[in-house]
Amino acid sequence: MHKLILVGLIFICNQTFAQKYIELFKQDIPDNIKSDRVLSNSLDINLERNIALNPELIYFTLNYFQQYDGSKFDTKYFEILKMNERFWFLRRNDWANTTIDKVNATEDHDIIFNTAVPLKSLVVDVKKMDNDKLTELSASEKQLSDFYIVKYYNKNSEMKFDNKTNYSQIRNQIEETKQHYFKEVKADPKLLSSPSEIVDNVIDNWYLLLDDKELEGSNLLITCLDDVLLDKGRKKYSVFLGGVFINNTLNFEENLSFPGISHTVKLNKSASLPQLTLGIGYKLFFDKKSYFLSYIDIQAFYSMGYKNVNDKYPVAYTNREVTSTYTIDETVRNFNNDYKLSSLNSYGIKLAVPLYELNFLVIEAAFNFSMNSYVFKPDMHFTYSKYKTNVGPPITRETLSLGAQTLQEEEINKYFSIIPMIDANLKIDSRFGVRISASYNYAAMSIFYNTPLIY
Repeated sequence: MHKLILVGLIFICNQTFAQKYIELFKQDIPDNIKSDRVLSNSLDINLERNIALNPELIYFTLNYFQQYDGSKFDTKYFEILKMNERFWFLRRNDWANTTIDKVNATEDHDIIFNTAVPLKSLVVDVKKMDNDKLTELSASEKQLSDFYIVKYYNKNSEMKFDNKTNYSQIRNQIEETKQHYFKEVKADPKLLSSPSEIVDNVIDNWYLLLDDKELEGSNLLITCLDDVLLDKGRKKYSVFLGGVFINNTLNFEENLSFPGISHTVKLNKSASLPQLTLGIGYKLFFDKKSYFLSYIDIQAFYSMGYKNVNDKYPVAYTNREVTSTYTIDETVRNFNNDYKLSSLNSYGIKLAVPLYELNFLVIEAAFNFSMNSYVFKPDMHFTYSKYKTNVGPPITRETLSLGAQTLQEEEINKYFSIIPMIDANLKIDSRFGVRISASYNYAAMSIFYNTPLIY
């Protein structure tokens, strides 16, 4: 078990070591390269790319730059470098495509998503040349090449070449330790912390699995990414924070009647109030073969309004009834017609199911079920009158109704709403993302953080 921990640390160092390769191999790089910013950056980029391809290329990369005489490079060494690069690019392309095909054959969405997507990034469009082959190294060249590889594995920039040391043996020991790690986790996938651990290590060390039938890449990935491991790695829990820009579900109604007046004044107004929202979610997975409807995301949320709406609602009503003997006039006027809608607060449950996924984009269909409350504060003053005028003679005017009514009492209104919507989730990385929600009467955006099951 201690060996497994040791090699795990080696893997972590390989992926998280922050120093540039130009610094790691500073003792092996000529001063005329290190002093030239353009050339040193170029070397660093080439080392980073070629080490990811195969550490065997460290020797050829450094050897090419070591031939720089201050004004030009040796084209012979350039051709040797490019020939070896093409060879390994083509080998990795074949390995990645074969592994992707075998992974896709499982028809298991979780395994395909966790492996096929990162594996595709390894495939590079490279044209094979007729005379491409690996360059055979002499014993001394092989000794130096293995020294570079051991230095890379150990991340030790102070390591100096000693011709008496058998670097091939040291290299083999390190690589055997890595292969032992793969055997351990294949036998017991529960040792892995997440799907990305085995996927990243397989990709970073693909060349160690190239001709190993026992540790064949696709079989290793499929075996390790079993139900237990994928269940650990699934981003089940989430927290999110954002804003609701449009929530047009709010609607207030007020019916006002006046003594003796046959008309009822109906106040009816829809409005939208912005909100801040926060919540937590839990994904319940139940389908591995297809991403479509493969889980239900249950989200509990609370949205708090942060802005009031002040507006006016003018009312003017007149009506005249004329007969051969009299005329009746009815009038209702609003001389003060202000009102205020105070912050809309909501809480509830949102249910979302996946419809489509493409790399960083996930489309979901969702329903938002919420209880909502808001405060309606009117400041309205109505006058009303009703007169009957007899045609005469004599002409007389009779007051049937006359008065005023003030509406200033604050009301707290509650209502329930169901909002169908479409969510577009843009993943920034494996855990962070941005969600945009839209409906015919609703629009919101939030930042979310996903995390696996806590264990």
